[in-house]
Amino acid sequence: MSFLRLGALWALPLVLIPIVIHLIHRRRHPSAPWAAMMFLRRASQSRRGPAKLRRWLILAVRTLVVTAVIVALSRPLSSNRFGIAASRVVSGAPSIVVLDRSPSMQRRGPSGLTHQQAALRRLAETLRTLGTQHVVLIDSVSLTPVQLADVNALTDPSVTSGAASAADIAQMLHVAMQTIRDNDHAVADVWVCSDRQGSDWRVDAPLWTQIAAAAEGMGAGVRFHLLDVANDQRVNSSVTVTRQRLVDHDQGQELMLSIVVQRDDEAAFQIPVRVTVGGVTSRYDVQVDGGRGELAEVRVPLPQNAGAVFGQVSIPADVNVADDDWFFVARADQDRPIGLITESPCLALEVTADVLGKIVAGGSGVPNGAGQGSGRTGDEDSLRDAACWLWQGQLPTGDDASAVQRFLRSGGSVVFFPPMDVDRENEFQSIRWGQWSRDDVQQATFDQWELPIAASCSIDGQLVRVATIGQDQLWIGKIRVGDGAAWFCGADVIDGDSLFVKDGLVLYGLVSEALGASTLHVGGDQGLVAGIGDQRLKQQSGQDRAPSDAIVEPLLVEPLLVRSDAADAVPFGHAAGVFSLRVSVESPADVVAINRPAAESDGQPITESQLQSLLGDVRWNRVSLDDRQDESGGGLVQEIWGAIWVMMILGMLCEAWLTLPTRTRGQS
Repeated sequence: MSFLRLGALWALPLVLIPIVIHLIHRRRHPSAPWAAMMFLRRASQSRRGPAKLRRWLILAVRTLVVTAVIVALSRPLSSNRFGIAASRVVSGAPSIVVLDRSPSMQRRGPSGLTHQQAALRRLAETLRTLGTQHVVLIDSVSLTPVQLADVNALTDPSVTSGAASAADIAQMLHVAMQTIRDNDHAVADVWVCSDRQGSDWRVDAPLWTQIAAAAEGMGAGVRFHLLDVANDQRVNSSVTVTRQRLVDHDQGQELMLSIVVQRDDEAAFQIPVRVTVGGVTSRYDVQVDGGRGELAEVRVPLPQNAGAVFGQVSIPADVNVADDDWFFVARADQDRPIGLITESPCLALEVTADVLGKIVAGGSGVPNGAGQGSGRTGDEDSLRDAACWLWQGQLPTGDDASAVQRFLRSGGSVVFFPPMDVDRENEFQSIRWGQWSRDDVQQATFDQWELPIAASCSIDGQLVRVATIGQDQLWIGKIRVGDGAAWFCGADVIDGDSLFVKDGLVLYGLVSEALGASTLHVGGDQGLVAGIGDQRLKQQSGQDRAPSDAIVEPLLVEPLLVRSDAADAVPFGHAAGVFSLRVSVESPADVVAINRPAAESDGQPITESQLQSLLGDVRWNRVSLDDRQDESGGGLVQEIWGAIWVMMILGMLCEAWLTLPTRTRGQS
C-alpha cells in the first residue's frame, strides 16, 4: 500500500489516546473493602467475564477507529508497485512518458481501444490520481521531449495518434535520460508505453549500454515503469507488396505485383486481397499455410489512359488495421541497387552486380576487417542504399555486425565470401569461416549445375544447405535474420582464373537468388519506409545538408491515397500512403509511396530475460495490461480512502452498540 500524504502517518502515535484514557479512567475509581458489599460481589462474579471482554472490545474498536481516521487522511492507494511514484509527486518530480506510436501498437482489444489508446488512458488516470503536474512526452515520431499542458493531453489524438513508422525505444530512453540530466532532476519517473516489439526495442543496439550505465549512475531516484501490452494472443494478418513493376505487351502495359500475406498462426486459411488502381478494384484469394501465403507476379489490369500508376493492396480489417494496407507506385522495371564490400578489388563481383542490377557507392567508413574495396560502408544509412550487399572479407564484427543485422531484419540480403587470410575468431550470427582447401579439385553442386572447384573455404555453423562440395560438405549455406537472409559461399571470387569465376553461372544464380529474396528497393526507388529519410526528398526540398536520418518535408505535399482512418496530425514521412511532392507550383510532381516497416508485422516481442538485461542492475516496474483492464477505464493505482471511511463508520457503530447498558432480568 502507498500513500499520497505520507506526512499524515506521523500522527499514528495518536492511536494510543484511547488506551491512555482507559488507564486514566481506571485510576479515577479506586476500590475500597466494605463488608456489606461482599455478598453482592459474589453474586456478580458469574457476569464479570463477559463485562471485561466487552470493555476490551470497546477499547480495541476505539483504537481502530482512530487508526482509520489517520490512514484515511493519508489518502492510501491500492497495493501496486506503481503506487511508489505517489510519494515522489509532492517533490515536483517529473513523469516522463516514452510513447511507442508504431503500427504494432495499433492492435485493437475487445473494448475497441488500440493498445496505444488503452495504455495512455490507463496512464493518464494513474497520473491524475497521483496529482502529477509535470508531464514530459517523448514519442517515437518526434523523439523530442515536449512539456504537456496537463495530463489530459496524453489522450489528445492530435498529440498521440498512431503512426506508420517504427519506434526506437533505445533512442527515446536515451533522450529521456538526457532530459533528466539537463534539468538536474534527482528524482523522476519514466513511463514506457510499448508492446515490446523486437524491431522497436532493438536489443542489440549499442545505445543500451549507455542507457544502462546512466540509469545505474542515477541510483534509486529514477525509476522505470513499463506498461506492457504484449500479451494479446488473438490472430492477426498483414499484407506487404514485395515487388511491383510495369511490363509492356501488345495492348499496352500491365501491372505485375508480388503480394505476401502473413498470419500469426500456422492454420491453413484463405484471405481475400483487394488491389485498387485508378479507382478500379480487383479481388484475389491468397492461400495462407504455415503463417505465410504469396501471390507471385500476379497481373493486375490497368485503367485506360492511366498516368502515374499507383494503388493500394488491402485485406479485410482485423485486430490491427495498421498492417492491413500496403501502398505502391509502379514504374517500368528498373535495375535494383547492389552494394559491394571487398577487401581488395574484385572484378567478378563487380561484373555480376553490374549485370544483375546497378552498383551503388558505399559510405565513407571501412568496415572492420573488410579493407579497401570497390564499395565501402561503415554505417547503417549506407547499407540502406542497396537491396543486396556482396561482402568479401572478414565477417562483420562490433558496430558493423549490428548494422548488418538491422539491415537483414528490415528485409535486405547479404552474400558473404571468404577472405584470403581467414580470422577464425570472427563470427557473425554464430557462423565462422573455416580453413581453405586449395589444389584439391572437388565436385560442387548448386541447383542443377555441377562444376569442379579447386579452392574452397569451409563454413562452420548451423545453416540451411544450399550447395555442397566433395563428400557432401557444406559449400553454400543460408540463414534467416528477421525478414532478410544471409548467404555464406566458400568460393574464391578473387582469383579470376578459377572456374567458379570464369563460368559465372553459380555466382550469377546465387546473387540473383539473394537479390530476389530482398524486399528492399522493389520497383525502383519509389517505395519509402515510414520514418526513414531518403536522399531524393532532401534534393527536392533543397536541404541536401540535412542529417541523413531526418525526414525533410518538401514545400508542397499532396496526399493522393491514404487510409480512410489516417490521422491528419501525423507528420509527413511517418504516415502511410501515396503522396505527390513538389518543390514549387511550377516544378514537376514526384509520386512516392510510403509504407510501414515490414518488420512491424513480425509480432515477436522481446523475451523477459532480454528486457531485464537492458538496464543492467536496474529493474523495471512492469505491469501487463489485459483486456479486462482496458474495459475497466481505471488507472494503475486506486485511492481506497473511501473504504477506510466506511470501516471507520462501522467501527463507531460497533462501539456504540457495545457501550449500550445491559438490561437486567428485573427490568425485563
